[in-house]
Amino acid sequence: MSYLKSLRELLGVAIYDWRRFQQALREPVTSGVSPPRGWISLCNRMEQLTANRQGPGVQCDWQWGTELHASHILPSLGRQLMNVALKDWPIQFADLPRSRSGPRISFIFAHGGRDRLPQLQRTIRSLYAQEDVTVECLVVDQSDEPILNDLPAETHYIHLAKGAATRGWHKSWAYNVGARAATSEILVFHDGDICVPVRYGAEVVRTIQQNGYDAASIQRFLFYLNPRGTAAVDRSDQFRTRLVPQRVYQNWKGGTIAIRRDAFLSVGGFDEGFVDWGGEDDEFFDRCRQSLRHCRFGYVPFVHLWHAPQPDRKATDNVNIAQILPWRMEIPVGERVQELLTRQFGNVAGPQPAVSYKATYARTKQT
Repeated sequence: MSYLKSLRELLGVAIYDWRRFQQALREPVTSGVSPPRGWISLCNRMEQLTANRQGPGVQCDWQWGTELHASHILPSLGRQLMNVALKDWPIQFADLPRSRSGPRISFIFAHGGRDRLPQLQRTIRSLYAQEDVTVECLVVDQSDEPILNDLPAETHYIHLAKGAATRGWHKSWAYNVGARAATSEILVFHDGDICVPVRYGAEVVRTIQQNGYDAASIQRFLFYLNPRGTAAVDRSDQFRTRLVPQRVYQNWKGGTIAIRRDAFLSVGGFDEGFVDWGGEDDEFFDRCRQSLRHCRFGYVPFVHLWHAPQPDRKATDNVNIAQILPWRMEIPVGERVQELLTRQFGNVAGPQPAVSYKATYARTKQT
């Protein structure tokens, strides 16, 4: 049955997807038209996109992120798509910020441990290659020992004291601390394993400052490299055309999101009740979507560097995803914002609430 299923899927891609992929990859990307054209228009057969009639990009008309099925079945399609996208949006690396002029923008990272330090180093180097903006990179670190000496030069570094918080991974707290310390009026909360094109920062500034948005999620595709591909980038310091992504993801809520500082403060920052993996990005995205003028038209590609997966992040028994996130999302957005505004979020002395939602949930289950 497995062989027959694989054969049917391959035939389906060959019949229904191959030709439309080839046509889209040959067409130039068009803005402000419907239906959209070019590589940004590719999605799964049953999915629908809405074109941005006032600028670049498309909006995915489905709630959660999905993998591009055709590229999974026929990996050469993923390779072609990544090559065309990165030709339009090249990714480069620099040891120091290339641009010392232009609007200032702060990229904030939550980090912990040494396992993913190489990915963080390379991600920061892709940000240092940004054009026409002045980039500030802040790493808010929860490692047992400081890692400042292992980070690229000019990285702003905050080491959070482990004794100031309950045990666990405090991504929301780290993001909020970084937001308080940032010196720019535009903040970008970014994962430390996602390399960015050289024009990403400039596009964020244009979207927020010129187009009047409060927040921006302009990502279109995320190309996941496998270990071999990530090692090849490390050796060559560039993305070669032979790289084959192991998966292509779209419409994801986390990874990167930009927001004006005043807007970030007005919605209560990230919810520090989320501790350990999962939930905080989706909940924050939802508040931005409902409370702010949030641009969700995606047109920028990104590349995810390989690392060993977090074992419980997508597990069906992940309490943050299965119980905590649905509970928080049932609360009207205005009530969530007002609750968060009563907290001293981003305080280096410790997260608020001091006890995580997950721990509170566990105690409730025991009683």
